[in-house]
Amino acid sequence: MERGLMMLLHALMIGIILYLVMVFGLGQAQEVAEDRSVLLGAVVLVYMILFGHGLPDTVNKNIF
Repeated sequence: MERGLMMLLHALMIGIILYLVMVFGLGQAQEVAEDRSVLLGAVVLVYMILFGHGLPDTVNKNIF
């Protein structure tokens, strides 16, 4: 499983891409898109730290 810092960078990239899609693709207000993309990026980060990049079959051994 990758290190937590690499997962943080991946979640950051996903959040930025989601922000751009929401603002330019969906036409949402910048404030709304910012809050939503930060929330979704945080959820993605928690998921990746717990389960990695795959399906949730085992929990990260470094957590417990």
